[in-house]
Amino acid sequence: MGTGDKANERELASYIGISGPETPKYLLVNNFLSEFFLEDERGKERQYSYEDFLGEKILICEEDNDQKKKQLEESFNYFFRRFSGEDMILFSEKKHYYFPLKPQMLRSAPYNLRHLLYCMIPGIEKEEVFREIQGLLFEYLYSGADGVSYLMSTICEKYFGRDGWKREEKRNYEFDMLKSGNFRNVRRNFREDLYKLLKHRFFRNLDFYKRYDYLATLLDFYVIQFIINKKAITSNRGYVLCQGSSHLSNGEAYHLACVQNYSEIRFVFQTELKEFYIQCLKEEQVDNQNIVVENSDDKIFVIGKNGKKEMIQFVREVFHSSFKIDAKESLYPSIRKMFALEGVKEKTYPSEEFVMCYIDMSKARKGSALSKISSALNTCGKDIEFVFPKTRSKHKYFALSPSLLEFLVRLYLAKEESTYAYLDNFLDFLQEKYGICIQKNDQMDKMLKKLHMKVPFQEFRQNEQALIDNLDEINCLIRLSDSGYVITLPEEKGEFTLL
Repeated sequence: MGTGDKANERELASYIGISGPETPKYLLVNNFLSEFFLEDERGKERQYSYEDFLGEKILICEEDNDQKKKQLEESFNYFFRRFSGEDMILFSEKKHYYFPLKPQMLRSAPYNLRHLLYCMIPGIEKEEVFREIQGLLFEYLYSGADGVSYLMSTICEKYFGRDGWKREEKRNYEFDMLKSGNFRNVRRNFREDLYKLLKHRFFRNLDFYKRYDYLATLLDFYVIQFIINKKAITSNRGYVLCQGSSHLSNGEAYHLACVQNYSEIRFVFQTELKEFYIQCLKEEQVDNQNIVVENSDDKIFVIGKNGKKEMIQFVREVFHSSFKIDAKESLYPSIRKMFALEGVKEKTYPSEEFVMCYIDMSKARKGSALSKISSALNTCGKDIEFVFPKTRSKHKYFALSPSLLEFLVRLYLAKEESTYAYLDNFLDFLQEKYGICIQKNDQMDKMLKKLHMKVPFQEFRQNEQALIDNLDEINCLIRLSDSGYVITLPEEKGEFTLL
């Protein structure tokens, strides 16, 4: 990260909630599951193949022809890589991750946010809550299998066995910030949605791969909810201007407002990273006095509460920087440039200015910690197709893709215990619970006023029509005779009867 040692990363994560680039979607769900299940003891470097299953006599080959035996081996390996998830969760050539078709196959990744979602569950520090969710997760993933998942489950069960899936010791609670302010609402919503997904037939009656994917989508979605509500930590909740479809990106006013809204939410990381370093710097200040820097031809010193220290030593101790002491001479040119010290013997800095100079110096030398931290919003958003475009464009925005929209429809109908609901009620639900604003109303008007944007009414109608077309595309929409709309599950649409 360029921000220092492991202790500092933990402190930064506790303060901001995120400490680096985010984990891809399926590794994120594996990390979450590893809080409840034991991981594969064979290690991430171990790749399973035809030879493993043949050696355990799970597979038996009676073919004598060497060429055909080779073809059988290649075919099985292709099949196993495809349906075990190895091809989809490809992380590096030296590490191999799988869908946990059996809990003993679970492998997590050492990336950030692996504990945030666990700590976001209200009451998880209590033994009974931990055990309840552990059991629900096991039943959700492994209560039944059919088709390809049944075949894979049978093969893997014989290889891995049935024992040793429970994690007996739960981790210590982190992220105390989640217990305060607006995060109480996010945590309550997360628990409600997690329980609904793990228990309801609209999810549990699907095959393993769909169940696993929906769980991953829910977790990614709540990373975004966490970030959105960090922006609104001083108000009731966070909101996003959202396009009804990712195709609505022709540069008109509503689209530009969505782009500006995304940028505003992302900016929260810059503010909090600066605040974190200012808090660290206070330990070196006397009565909040300015920081003094002395500059000579071969040295740069910082004078703080604990005396005069060479610049690299100072940032290593105060900010836990990873800059190396023996590399200070090569660092001095960029330090003098970022701190505007050329031709200056001594200079004083208010704490905020000193911190911003340090952040700029870190960016120039190591790559921006800020970019890595804020990439979580983009990564999680793209993984569930909520943030567009998927290119490197800086002008990103929130939009409902067909896959995310179908998931939200399914979750809403599970909550309503119904296979059908009015579209207007669904849109109200998206705004009230998740802050996703699609249509023109008082909240939308407040957001546009805050963004200093004016949007013609016609563009709101275009956005609503884009959503309707999106629902139609995924077979979740029924048109009523009075120009109204009903949403439903794709598998239930043929059963609808208008009373």
